[in-house]
Amino acid sequence: MTDDLRPPTTSGEAHALRCADCARSDSLVTDLPPTSALPIPAEALTGFSDGVPHARRTARGVDRRTFLRNGLAGVASVYSATHLDWGSIWEAAVAEAAEPMQKSLVCVFLNGGNDGLNTIVPVSSTQYAAYEAARSNIARVIGPSAGGRVGTTPMGGTGSTLAFANAGVSGAGNNGDTKGFDTLYGDGSGGPGSDLAVFPAADYTPANRSHFESRDYWFAGALQKLQTGWLGRWLDLYGSKANPLQAVSLDSSLSKQIRTGSAPVCAIENLGGAKFQLPSMSGDANAEIAKLAGVGAAAGNDGLARARQIYGLTVDVSNRLGGLRGTQPGGGYPPNSDLSRKLQLAATLLGAGLGTRIVTVDWGSFDTHGDQLPSHDAQLGVLSRGLAAFQADLAARGIEDKVVTMVFSEFGRRIASNDSAGTDHGAGGMMLVSGSAVRGGLAGEHPGVLVDDDGDLVTTTDFRSVYQALIAEWLGGEPGAVLPGGPHPALKRYDGGSALIG
Repeated sequence: MTDDLRPPTTSGEAHALRCADCARSDSLVTDLPPTSALPIPAEALTGFSDGVPHARRTARGVDRRTFLRNGLAGVASVYSATHLDWGSIWEAAVAEAAEPMQKSLVCVFLNGGNDGLNTIVPVSSTQYAAYEAARSNIARVIGPSAGGRVGTTPMGGTGSTLAFANAGVSGAGNNGDTKGFDTLYGDGSGGPGSDLAVFPAADYTPANRSHFESRDYWFAGALQKLQTGWLGRWLDLYGSKANPLQAVSLDSSLSKQIRTGSAPVCAIENLGGAKFQLPSMSGDANAEIAKLAGVGAAAGNDGLARARQIYGLTVDVSNRLGGLRGTQPGGGYPPNSDLSRKLQLAATLLGAGLGTRIVTVDWGSFDTHGDQLPSHDAQLGVLSRGLAAFQADLAARGIEDKVVTMVFSEFGRRIASNDSAGTDHGAGGMMLVSGSAVRGGLAGEHPGVLVDDDGDLVTTTDFRSVYQALIAEWLGGEPGAVLPGGPHPALKRYDGGSALIG
C-alpha cells in the first residue's frame, strides 16, 4: 500500500498520510451525474417572506426573472429519476414549510477511518496498561496533558473506565475553546444536558479494511453492494416525490447515503448570497442600500414601496449568508474550517423551513498511517467544537429539538501503532449521535484492548442497529423495509437500556 504526503493546511486541519486505496475511493463516490440544476432564490432562505411563488401567479404564470428578482443565493445539483420543473419544486418546498418542522438527521462522515481508540480512551488500570503498551508512541496520558502528551478527561456514567482525549474536550488547555465533546456529553446520564450518545466500537463483522468496500457498506446500510443508500431507500418510501431539498449533500457531488431509486435529492456546495455591487462606491454597498430600503415611500407610491421592500429583503438575505461565504463562521464555530462552513450551512438550510429532512457532510482526512497526532488532534478539536457550536446554532434558531446528528467513519484503526507513529486500518470505530432529543451517555460497550487476536477492537455495536434505532425512534417508518437482513440486534447501553432517543 503506497502512501502520499499532502502538505498541511494553514487551518490546523492538517492532512495526514493517505493510502492509495483512500484516494481511489474518493474518486469513486462521484460516479452519479446530476439530472438538472436548481437555482435557489435568495428569498427562499427567509421562507418567501414577501409572498410564496404560487400566490404571485399572474395570467402568464411566474416567469424566471420575477421569481429570481431578489437575487440568487446558490444552485443545487438535482438528482432525480424524473424531470422536475423548478417552479413546482419551490411550490412543494413552500407547502412543506407551511407544516410544522419534521424531524431531521444530519450525517457527518469522517473520511479515512478515524482512530476511535485515541478519541475514547480505556483508563481502567489493566486496560490502560495494555493500551499504552500497544501504542506507546501515540498514547494519551491519564489526567491533565503533560510532558508534551495529550491527557484525558473521565466520562461520566462509565464507572471511571473511559475518558475523552483532551484534544476533544472543552477548555483553553485542551482543545482551545470552551466547547467540546464533554459539553454535549454532560454527566452521561441521558437526562437534560446529556445530549451525546457514544458508541466506542461500532462496525460490522467480519471487518473489511478497504476504504471503498467499507464505505459502501456503511452508506448502503447493508453488507453488500447496492445502488441505493440506506437514507435514499427511506426517502423512496417516506419522502417527498417533488422536493429535492428534502435531502442535501453539502458537497460538489451526491453522497451515496442519499442515493435513491425515485425520490429527488440534491447536492449544494455553497451558498454565495445575494450582494449589491456598486463599482463607484467605496465601503459596504449593502449597508448603504439598507439605509435606502428603510426610507418609507409616500402614500400611493406603491412601485417605490415595492422596490424598497425588495432591496431590504436582498440585504437581509445577504447578511444572513455572509458568514457562509468566508472562512470565519460566526456563532462559536471554529475559524478557518470547512466543517464549520458546512455545519453552519446545514443549520441555515434546516432553519429555512424548506422541507429538508436529511443533510450529509463529508469531512476530514483521518487516514493516519503516519505522524498521526498533529493531524488527528487538530481534527478532534475542530470536530468537537464544531458539533457543540452546531447544536447551539440550532438552539438559537429554535429547532434544536428537531435535529439529530450522527458522526461515523468507515472503520477504526488497529490497536497497535506502527513505526511511523501512526495507525493502520482496523475495525470497531467510534460512532456518535447528538442532539437535545438524544439520550446521551455510553450507548455501546467498549470491548477493551485485550481480546482480539487480529489486533483490532472487537465490534460491540452493529452499525445497522444504530440506523435501525434512528428510523424507528426518530425519522419514522419500518426499519425492515429499509435495512436488508434485519431485524438487527437492539442497542445495549451501559445502563442496561436500549433507547437512543428520549
